[in-house]
Amino acid sequence: MPSAQPTRIVCPSCKRSGPYRPELAGKRLKCKCGGTIEVPAASTAEDDEPLHIEPVRPAAAASMPAEQPENPDDGYDIREDDIPKRPVERPADVVSYRTATSEAPEEPAPQTYPTFARPKTYGRNVEAEQSQLVKLVILLVVIVGIIAGSIFGIKMLKGSGPTGPQLGEDQDIEAKLSDEYHKEIHAWFQEDSSRIMGPWTQSQALSQADRWQQDGAKQVIAFGSRMSMVAVIELPDDPAKRKALFDWQAQWHRDHFQKVWGDVGQKYLMIRVGF
Repeated sequence: MPSAQPTRIVCPSCKRSGPYRPELAGKRLKCKCGGTIEVPAASTAEDDEPLHIEPVRPAAAASMPAEQPENPDDGYDIREDDIPKRPVERPADVVSYRTATSEAPEEPAPQTYPTFARPKTYGRNVEAEQSQLVKLVILLVVIVGIIAGSIFGIKMLKGSGPTGPQLGEDQDIEAKLSDEYHKEIHAWFQEDSSRIMGPWTQSQALSQADRWQQDGAKQVIAFGSRMSMVAVIELPDDPAKRKALFDWQAQWHRDHFQKVWGDVGQKYLMIRVGF
């Protein structure tokens, strides 16, 4: 027959007792008197005999009274023994006297899922860019039309220009006559006596222009508001007079490393006076 469970725990030294609790089964307790109490383990159906409480370290009998009243409410203090204990491997079902403070289990971290950025839609952007491009093209067309109309109007105001084939430098010279300020050399110097033609002084330039006119030049033209780097001779129709002017031009241009022009029937001859 299995033994009955104890209802009281009695100190073998001082006979002080306390209530038995199942969670104290198999524990070693310490009494107020210093004595040690071995709490019997809980009995099972397979136990052959009841457990006996044996004192581990009895205290001196003379130091304590012989008998103590068995009062469950007498302030009996049951504590764990402070004697160093050897580590004992206990079964998992053994209940410890001092239960550890149970900590709440950590909550599992919320499961995260990979996020993907929503693909951008460029439909509106493309439409806006196309609209801006169309506006830009229209603006450019309008600007080009205005510029072309202005150029055409200027040309119409200045006249249609010369007709027929342009020989020698006639085309470039007529463009200068159309676009740049110019006057016959004597009138050019009369407007401003401080003007300069190439390396010549005013008297040198006028003397040379007079010699060209003696050789047959119809007129000598100067360009610019302050300095003229070229002198344009309007050629005569007489071949002999033209030859004298072309010969002078050839000698001057060779000495100054400029292109030499031959007589091909052109209207003008440009002299690079330069420095």
